[in-house]
Amino acid sequence: MKEVYGEQCLVRCIIFRWCQRYETRCVNIKDLSRPGQAHVVTKSTTMSVVDELMRQNLRITTREIAVELSISKGTVHRIIHKKLGYGKVCAQWVPKHLSENQKTARMGACLTQQFLH
Repeated sequence: MKEVYGEQCLVRCIIFRWCQRYETRCVNIKDLSRPGQAHVVTKSTTMSVVDELMRQNLRITTREIAVELSISKGTVHRIIHKKLGYGKVCAQWVPKHLSENQKTARMGACLTQQFLH
């Protein structure tokens, strides 16, 4: 088969598995259910609750949020970093991208006399 189809040929064990299924009259072409974790869909209500918890306490940990909301730590981590765009700096959650007002306030704080001395 490799002579005819080249490198894109299927592996022999897959072909044998298909033959066994055909012989047992299993001709269903749909995927069979597999064990394991299902795809996680994050609801906007969960994201807003996580955001509110973080705004109330900037030093809250992902474990504390996970316990309070009864969701996994990985889901909390994904919400915080990917969806909300927060990162940890000095044990506090801060946005990764500053707004224009925050940039202006930061620039003003850096230009005050106490930082220039």
